Amino acid sequence: HDMGEATEWDDILVKHGIKEPSADAITEEKLINMLVGSAEAYESRKKTEHLERASLDELDEFEDDEDEKVLAEYRKKRIEEMKAAASKNKYGQLLHISEPEYQREVTDASNDVHVVVFLHKAGIPQCQLLEQKLKPLAERFKATKFVKIRSEEAIHNYPDRNLPTILVYYQTQITKTIITLAPLGGDSVQTSDIEWALKTCGAIDSDMEEDPRRKQKEGGVNMVRGYVGRRDTTKQDSDDEDDDEDN
Repeated sequence: HDMGEATEWDDILVKHGIKEPSADAITEEKLINMLVGSAEAYESRKKTEHLERASLDELDEFEDDEDEKVLAEYRKKRIEEMKAAASKNKYGQLLHISEPEYQREVTDASNDVHVVVFLHKAGIPQCQLLEQKLKPLAERFKATKFVKIRSEEAIHNYPDRNLPTILVYYQTQITKTIITLAPLGGDSVQTSDIEWALKTCGAIDSDMEEDPRRKQKEGGVNMVRGYVGRRDTTKQDSDDEDDDEDN
């Protein structure tokens, strides 16, 4: 018997109950069931992913097509997520505080959230500049607490040469210190420079992916290299001229 005849004979024996079907034999019916099951599983997974991402308004639109109990569960989940986000994003401004409030507003508050403290003093231009750049960050990153306090109230006898200063608190500890604007680009500081510094220490949940000054820094290095190269060439030229004069 060739394989085709053997298979056909096996099928007849199985059909009449004389032989058990082979464990690894895939009948046409079994193959159809497998394909249908796979398609249904894929559709179910797509539907679940769609519901997971849906807003409350979109969930209302699904009412005719979906099980009310399932939709109720997703609505409840979405409302809880919105409440959690609202309770987290509760700040949104650069709050002025005074010395008696420091313990409560900064140290104690940092048990739950990151607190960015801006030490400033009237009459120092860089303090005014930093305040302008910090305000939009406080408005955008509402889950982080931003406060400002006069330097002499925060730390008695704090030297003016260190102003402006940024302190980042978390879990009652100072986790980051930025003294003056020098590390952030000096007088040319941009809001993005501060955002990057606060992101890298974990104070804000920013989606920035690289240091905004990276290209500028690389350009500066290349300029220095170019200058050194030109200087060496100039030196070589003058040496050659000296040699010509000696001859």
